[in-house]
This record gives sequence, structure tokens and C-alpha cells, in this order.
Amino acid sequence: MLKSRLYLWVAIALISLCACKENETSVTLSGSDAAIGSNTSVASSENNVATTQTLSSRDEKLSIVVDGNFVDEMDDAENRVLKDDLATLILLQYDEKSNITLVANDLGPLKIEAKDYFANLVDSLKKSTSLKSLDVGIATDNRINYRISHEANGVILNESCVAIVANNNLYSVCATSDTAKPDALAATLKTININN
Repeated sequence: MLKSRLYLWVAIALISLCACKENETSVTLSGSDAAIGSNTSVASSENNVATTQTLSSRDEKLSIVVDGNFVDEMDDAENRVLKDDLATLILLQYDEKSNITLVANDLGPLKIEAKDYFANLVDSLKKSTSLKSLDVGIATDNRINYRISHEANGVILNESCVAIVANNNLYSVCATSDTAKPDALAATLKTININN
């Protein structure tokens, strides 16, 4: 299921990428799907009560502050995502109670302006015949959020995603589930921090 979803998103998101060098700046995103967040985390209690967690990517470039009991699945990534997607995958977390998977990819530098990339992304999403629904937010200078539903292996997957550009580098962060509602998925993407 997750392999199909990642294949669809990465196929759309790989539009217009090129090489760039890393910077030592910090970008904190704000808005309905990305807001200023804390880097502190509260450990899960023994009785599996949802807590506030800060999930960090393996390269420590990206962090997401969420409420839940997410567990790192990066060590099992080869069994959960397509082989072609492993090179860009920087975060893979799963919360069994909410049945939500969080996926983040570092898709590299853009060849075009962010606004043009976002327009191309929306156009590609609208033209996709495999999507059951599409809801696109208003793009800012550095991000756009969107919700989609599509079928994967006979199951309808709901996704809430944010495409983020920081220092001309493109990141994709998606929350996916076959049971969670779109608002619950979007809530997991409320606080995203990127440090380059």
C-alpha cells in the first residue's frame, strides 16, 4: 500500500530537480499545515497515551512535532517503500493507534522558481487519473499543502501532504492512512521545521 502511494507522489514530485550546496540556515514554516514548533519531545507513557513527540529525520534536516505514539520505521524502509524512493527518504514513522504513516523525502534542489514548481505540481495532480479527490491549499512563497485520495491494492488511501522549498531545496512531507480522516492527517503536519 505505502509503496504504491510513494510511487505516485515521487513520480509527481520529481519534476524539475537539480544539484545545490547545503546552507547552514534555519527555516521555520508557518500556516495551516506548517507552524513554528518546539524541538522538545515528551516520552510516551507506559499506558500508550498519546504524547507530544518531535520526530526527526535521519539527516536531522527536518523535524515534525506531533501528538501520538509514532515509531521510527526507517530500518524497515526497504520493505515499506519502493527501491527507487529509498535514496530520497529521510523520515518514515508509523502510529499504530491512529494508523497514520508519516513520510518525508528530500527531493533535492529545484531548477525553477518555487511558484512555478507549485503550479506544475498542482497541474500534474489535476491531470492524474488515479486520484479520487484533490483539495489544494493556497501556495505561499515556500510551501503548498494538498489532500488526495487514491486507490492502492484495492484500498482507498487518504493523504495530506506539504511540499516545502527551503534554500531552493524541495521537501515532501505526507501523512497517509486508509482509515484516518483528512483532518486528522493534516493535523499531524501542523508543525514542520527544516534546518539547512
